[in-house]
Amino acid sequence: MTIELEIPIWRIKYLPKNLDEICGRKNVINRMKDMIKKKNFPHLLFVGVEGIGKTTIAQLFSKEFLGQFFDMNFKIVYANVPLTDDERKQAKAESYVSTSKIGSIAGKKITTPAFVQVKVKPFVQLKVMGEAQFKILVVKNFEALGSNQQGFRRLMEIYGSNCRMILITTKISGIIDPIVSRCQLFLMSQVNYDSFNKLIYIIADNESLEIKDNAIEILYKITDGKISRAIDLLQLCSISSKIIDLNKLYENSQRFQNNLPRSLLLMAFRGDFPKARELSRKIMSSYKYNSHELFNLLLQESSSLPLSRYARIHLINLIADADFRALNGLDNDIQVSTLLSKICLFSEYL
Repeated sequence: MTIELEIPIWRIKYLPKNLDEICGRKNVINRMKDMIKKKNFPHLLFVGVEGIGKTTIAQLFSKEFLGQFFDMNFKIVYANVPLTDDERKQAKAESYVSTSKIGSIAGKKITTPAFVQVKVKPFVQLKVMGEAQFKILVVKNFEALGSNQQGFRRLMEIYGSNCRMILITTKISGIIDPIVSRCQLFLMSQVNYDSFNKLIYIIADNESLEIKDNAIEILYKITDGKISRAIDLLQLCSISSKIIDLNKLYENSQRFQNNLPRSLLLMAFRGDFPKARELSRKIMSSYKYNSHELFNLLLQESSSLPLSRYARIHLINLIADADFRALNGLDNDIQVSTLLSKICLFSEYL
C-alpha cells in the first residue's frame, strides 16, 4: 500500500490508490478488472451500508478505466446536497425556452428536475474528451432524488452511449425499478475479518503501535468492519498511547459517541450530509442551542481534529462565514445545514 507520510489524517493517509490496494472484496475487484480489460461496462448500481467504501471503489475503478483521460471525463455529484441559490436560478432560467428559438419547444417550459438540469445534463451532453470510450458520472446517495429519478432515467437512455453512470445508494428499495433494470448490480458487503485484520496490522506497524490480544477483533465489531471508521478510532486511541488494548478501544469509542460536536464535524468530513444534518438537529433540540452557540462548539472542536494546517484554516473560515450569515438569518436550521453541506463538499478535496 502506498503511504504518504505528510498527511496527518490516517484515513486519508491509508486511502487505497488503485484497485489492487482495496482491502478484501476480491470478487468485486475481479469483476471490475474484467470490465477494464474489455474496455466496456453498462451502467452500474453500488448498494451497501454507509461508510463501506462504495465511493472509493467507484472512483478508483473510473480512474483505471479512463486512464490519462480521467480528469476530463469524470465527475461525481451528490444527490443529497441542496442546490445553491445560483444553481436554482440557473435551473429556473433554463426551464423556459425563449419564443425567439426555432423549433417545436419554443416558448415552452422544460420539466427536467433542477438537480438533473444543473448538475447532470451539462456533463453528460458534452462529448467525450480524448480517446476514452465514454465519460463516467458517479451519483452518490442516488435514492435522495426521489421522484426525480424518472427524469434521470431519461438521461441514462438518451446519453448512455456517451456517458456511463455509476449510481451509489444505501437503500436499493429507494431506487425505482426502471433504474435498477438498467444497471449491473454490485452488492458491497462488510469486508471479511481476515482482510481487515491484515490491514490493521500493517497500519499498526507503520505507526509503531502495539496491538494487544483480541484488540483487532473488538475493533472489527465496534466499527462493524468499516475500515475508515476503524482507522479513525485507531488514530484517536494513538493520541494518548501507542498501546492499543480493549480498555483503550472502549474508552475512545465511548468518547467518540458522546462528543456530539466532534462527531458532527467528522460526519461532515466523511461527506454524509443527511446524517450530519440529522445529528445537528438533535444537538440543537436536545440542548436548546441556537446556530451561533453550535458554531462556537464546532470552532472549539476544530482545534482537536487531526487536520492539516490548510484544512483547519479553511474549516475555521467556513464556520466564521456561517456565523456571520446567521446574524441576518431567521432560520437556524438553514444556516447550520448550509455550513455542513460546504464541509461535505470540501472533504472531497482533502
